[in-house]
Amino acid sequence: MRLCLILVLVLARASVALAHGDEDHSDDAGASVAVSSISLPEHVTYHEHVRPIIEANCVACHSEGRIAAYAPFTAAEDVVWAGDDIKFHVINGIMPPWPPSRANLPLKQDRSLSDEEIAIIAAWADAGAELGDPAEYAPAPSDGFELVEVRADLILQLEEPYAPDPDVLDDYRCFALPLEIDSPRYITGFEFIPDVAEMAHHNIVYLFDEEAKRAVQRRNYADGRPGWPCYGGTGLSIEGDAIGGWAPGASPVIAPEGTGFLIRPGQQIVVEMHYNLWTSRQPDQSQVVLQLEAAERELAELMIVAMAAPVEIPCPAGAEGAQCEREAAIERVARLYGEDARYTPDYLLRECGQSRADYATNTGDRAIGYCDYPINETLTLYGVSGHMHELGRSFRLELNPESEAPLLLLDIPRWDFHWQGDYYFVEPLQVSYGNVLRISCIWDNSLSDDPRYVVWGEGTSDEMCFGTLTARKP
Repeated sequence: MRLCLILVLVLARASVALAHGDEDHSDDAGASVAVSSISLPEHVTYHEHVRPIIEANCVACHSEGRIAAYAPFTAAEDVVWAGDDIKFHVINGIMPPWPPSRANLPLKQDRSLSDEEIAIIAAWADAGAELGDPAEYAPAPSDGFELVEVRADLILQLEEPYAPDPDVLDDYRCFALPLEIDSPRYITGFEFIPDVAEMAHHNIVYLFDEEAKRAVQRRNYADGRPGWPCYGGTGLSIEGDAIGGWAPGASPVIAPEGTGFLIRPGQQIVVEMHYNLWTSRQPDQSQVVLQLEAAERELAELMIVAMAAPVEIPCPAGAEGAQCEREAAIERVARLYGEDARYTPDYLLRECGQSRADYATNTGDRAIGYCDYPINETLTLYGVSGHMHELGRSFRLELNPESEAPLLLLDIPRWDFHWQGDYYFVEPLQVSYGNVLRISCIWDNSLSDDPRYVVWGEGTSDEMCFGTLTARKP
C-alpha cells in the first residue's frame, strides 16, 4: 500500500533523531486478561450470562451470510460446542478482532470485550459450558457491535474479469472505472468486495480529474488485458487523490456525519489492486460500492493524508549469506517491481532526515522504523489506519510524542496482517501548526520462513510502514 506521492499534500518534512523513535512497546507480545480479579456470578450459565455477550458482540459476524458464517453462533448448541475455543480466543484478545489497544483515543465501532465479559465467558467454559434456563435470558443493555452497511448507490466493477499475470507472485494492476454521475456528489460510504479474497492483498481507490482521461486511455488495455501494471502508484503522469482503500480484515466505512469526498461529473476512479498469488490465481472482478449524497448538502470535504517510515530489517541471528545484505535486497525489489523501487529505501531515509547509521542497532528479531511529520496548518482529524505486512510486530501513530501530553492515535501492540482497518475517533481531533505526528513500526524477521534483509517493497513478503489519516480540508 504505497502512497509516497501523497506525502506532500499537507505535511512538511523535518529532521529527526532515531533516539526518540525506539519506543519500548513493552506490551508488543500481548497479554491475557487476569480473570481471577473479576467478581463473577456464583453460577454462570449460557442463557443468563454468556448469551447476551455473544449476541451483542459476536453474532454480527458469526451468522449466515457474514464473514464468519463457517462458525455460526446463532444456536445455543453451536456456542456450547465451541465453548473452550471461544474462551481461548477471548482470553488472548484474538476475538472479537479489535487490534487497537486500550491506550488509544476512543474509537467508534469498538469490538473489544470488557474484562468482566471475558471473565464470564472463561468461567462458563471452565464450569462445563452449562446452558441454563432460556427464560433467564435478557438482552445486553447496549446494542453491542453491528456491521456497518453501505447503501449501494453506485457499484463500480470491471466489464470483464482480469486474469492475474502468470509470471509474478505479486501483481499490481490499476483499473479505470468511470463515474457515471450527472451532477456533483459526495461519497459518504465505501465498501470493497473482493471477488477472490485469497488473492486480494490490498487496494487503493484514487479520484482523477477529467484531464487524466488521455493518460488513462494510453495505458488501459495496452497489453491486451483490462487495466495496466502499476507498481508503486497508479503509473499515470497526473496525480490523483486517494479517497479510500481496503486491506484484509477491513470493514465497510461510513464517513463521519456531515462529511464526504466530493466527486464531479467527468472525473473517474482508478483502483490500484495488489494481488498476492501465492495460494490462488483466478480471474478477478471485484467491486467498489459507493454510498452517495447530493452536493446540495454542502458537506465538509474530506481528504486522505499519508505517512510512511523507512524499512531497514536485518536478517535474524543465525541467518547468513548474500541475501542478508542490504544491496541484495535493493536489487531484488528493483528486479521485481521496477527501477523506481530501487530508490525508495534511500528516499524514505532522506525524507525522514535519517541515514542508515540511525538504524544500526536494528536486529532481525526487533527492527524499528519511524518518521516524524510536523503539521503546517490546522486540520480536523476523523480517523486513522496503519499498514504493515506479515513480519509486523506492532504499529503506532502518535501526536506530539515528545510533549508532556502525547496522544496515541493508533496503537496496535500485536500486529495481525489479516485484521486491518480504518478506525474513526469518537470525537474529531483538531491539530494545528507546530504539532508533530510520528509513525512507528516494529518488525520481527525471525517470523519469515526464508529470512533475508528486507527493505520497503511491494510484495507481501516485503515490508512497509504506512499510515493514513482521514481529515477535513481547511
